[in-house]
Amino acid sequence: MAGGGRRPGRPDTRGEIVRVARGYFQEVGYADASLRAIATRAAVDPSLVHHYFPGGKAALFAEALQFARDPRLIVDQVTASGGDGAGVVRGFLRLWEGDGSGDFISIAQAMCTSPTIADAVREYLTERIWSQREVGQDVWRALCASQLMGLAWVRYVLRLEPLASCDVDAVAALVGPTIDRYMEGASAPD
Repeated sequence: MAGGGRRPGRPDTRGEIVRVARGYFQEVGYADASLRAIATRAAVDPSLVHHYFPGGKAALFAEALQFARDPRLIVDQVTASGGDGAGVVRGFLRLWEGDGSGDFISIAQAMCTSPTIADAVREYLTERIWSQREVGQDVWRALCASQLMGLAWVRYVLRLEPLASCDVDAVAALVGPTIDRYMEGASAPD
């Protein structure tokens, strides 16, 4: 006699959703992706996607691309603490420190080999971070991004010493003033 109750779910439904989402984001980009389409491709009910990823599409994208944390949390922490450039650098580097440095390399490789992934990352950052800031400051945002991505590239991909092994706080103190200049430029009147 068969037991009553619910039929057990698949053992790694969450992992399957992430796997499907990774391919789907690569195929259609971030802006055009929908949680319903991901659920359909993963053969799960859309409510399961919302259950496993309460932050919605942004949370799923962050996990699919192996971001250690949602970058908006870093921005919020920096803003709450006064918003200096050193805090931005410190928060950004801590995304990738320890086991996370491999995540930066994976994301960098994905962006270099797939224009769709590069577009998806840009769309994600635009929605999660830059949409929360003043309109018309695109050049300053791009300069901040170039500084941070270049720093991560040299630290985690090239592993150029002494920067590769330098303490995060020391790097933040060195690079923070440059980010401060960019942020001051963004707040300066035209």
